[in-house]
Amino acid sequence: MRRLPFNEAYTEWRNRARRYDRESIINGAIEVLCEPSPDSVTELRSAPWLTLLMVKWVCQDKYFDRKVSPAISRAQVDDLRQRLWEFPERVDRRNRDTMPSRLFMRQVIRPQLGFQRGLTQSFVREAALLAQQRETYRLREIFKEKTGLDVQEFIDLSLATFGAILDGKRAIGDSWFAPLHTVYPADTISSFQSSISRTLPELVAFCRSLPDANRKVASEYFEFPALTRYPFLRRGDGMICWHPTVLYRGLENFVHSVLSEVGQEYMDRFSRLFERHVVAEARKAPTRFFDEDALRGWIAADTMVPDGLMSFPGCNVFVESKAGLFDESMMAVGNSEVFAHKTREIRKAVRQAWDTSVSLRHERRAPPNVVGAETDYLLIVTNKELAVSRGSVLASMYPQGTLDYPNSEAEVLLPRNRIYLLAIDDFERLANGASDGQIDVPDFLASCVDDDRTPERALHLFEQHLDRRRVPNRYSQVVEKAVESGMSRLNGAFRGQA
Repeated sequence: MRRLPFNEAYTEWRNRARRYDRESIINGAIEVLCEPSPDSVTELRSAPWLTLLMVKWVCQDKYFDRKVSPAISRAQVDDLRQRLWEFPERVDRRNRDTMPSRLFMRQVIRPQLGFQRGLTQSFVREAALLAQQRETYRLREIFKEKTGLDVQEFIDLSLATFGAILDGKRAIGDSWFAPLHTVYPADTISSFQSSISRTLPELVAFCRSLPDANRKVASEYFEFPALTRYPFLRRGDGMICWHPTVLYRGLENFVHSVLSEVGQEYMDRFSRLFERHVVAEARKAPTRFFDEDALRGWIAADTMVPDGLMSFPGCNVFVESKAGLFDESMMAVGNSEVFAHKTREIRKAVRQAWDTSVSLRHERRAPPNVVGAETDYLLIVTNKELAVSRGSVLASMYPQGTLDYPNSEAEVLLPRNRIYLLAIDDFERLANGASDGQIDVPDFLASCVDDDRTPERALHLFEQHLDRRRVPNRYSQVVEKAVESGMSRLNGAFRGQA
C-alpha cells in the first residue's frame, strides 16, 4: 500500500465524507458514542476520540454549507470511522524515523490516555481554588464576566450534571434542572447550559475558530477531542452529552479554558494560587518542610530555588509547582525541538533543583539533615497530567544534550531518574497517604525508582506507582470541602421538590 502525505489522506477522507449530509453524520456519531460497552477495554477499542475527530472535521468543512446531500447510514458512518482508524498505516510520517521513541509513544497514546484515566470529583479543583478567594478577586470576577456564573455556582451545577451522567443519563432536558431553580436563578442555570453546550450552528462556528481549522497537520490526529470545551450538543429543550469522559475532561479544564483567553494575567495569578496550594499539600507530610525563603538563605546568592523542600532522615525531596496552559499542541507534539521549547519551564524547574542541591552542600548553612542527606528527589507538580513520568524519560524526548547535567555533582546528588513529574491529583494523593501514615515518602520514591530501572516494570505515569502500592484515592480538603458543600446545596434543592 502506498503511504500518503497526511494532507492527501485527509483530503481523501474528507471527499468521502462530503457525500453525506453533515447533520446526519453528527447524529450518526452520537449514536455510536451512546452505544453501551460491556467493559472499559471494549470502549477503548472503539476509539471514541476518532468519532469525535470526525465530528470536528465535518464541522470545519465549509463545503457542507452549500451542498445538500443524502443522509448517511450506520454502515457508512462505520466506514468513515474505519478509514480514520487506518490513518497510521496509510500516512507517511516522514519525521517518524528521527522522532525519539518515547515522544512517539507519548503522542500515540495521548487521546487514549484521556479516556483511560479515572473519573473523580477532583475536577472541581481549579474552581475551588478560586472560590476560596474573595468575590472581588480579579480572576473570580473575570470568570463571572465571561460565563455569567460565579465559580461556586459552576461547581454546584457541574456536580449535578456530572452526577446525572454517571447515573446513565446521556440526554438532559431543561426540565431536569427545574428543582434547582429554588436555589439558583433561572438565568444562572441558563448561563451554565450555554457555557457547556453548543447548538449545531454554534458547534460549527466553534470548530472553525480552532487554530487547525484551515490547515491540517498530522499531530491533530493524536489530540484529545476539542469538543471537551463544549461537552454537550444543544438540541431543542435539552442537551445530549458527547461522552462521559469528554464531559469530565471538559469540566476538569473548564476554568482554565475560560480564563486562558485573558493570557498572561491569568497565568501569573493562577500560578501563585497553585504554588500556595502545592506547598500546603507538601506540608501534610510528617516531616520538616522548608519554603523557598528558607532555601534562599542557605545557598549562594542569585541561585534560583524550588518552591520548597521536604526534609527526611537521609533524604531531601524538592517540590516545585508548574501551572501552565499545556494545550493540545503541546500534548500531542511530535517534534522533539518543539517539545523542548514548549516545556522550557519544566527544564527550568530541573535546573533550579540541580543548582540548589549542589549549592546546599557547598554553602553548608542548611540544617545538618539537609546538608548531610545522601539522596535527593525532585517532584515537579503540574496542573495537568503531562504524560512524561520522570526526568530520564523527559531527557530522552529532547534533542541530545538538551537536559544534560550542569556538573558531576548534580548528577550524583539528583540524577534524572529521581526526578518525577506528576499531576496535582497524584500529589494530593501522595500527600494524604503520607499524612495518614499509609506510605513513607522516601521509601515510596525509592520503590518508584527501583521499578522504573527495568522496562518490564517501568510505569508510564506516577499515578500507576500509587495504584501499584494501593495508595487510597484521596484529595485535598480544598476539593473535598467544595464537593461536600456543593452536594449539600444540591441535595437540599432536590429534596425540596420531592
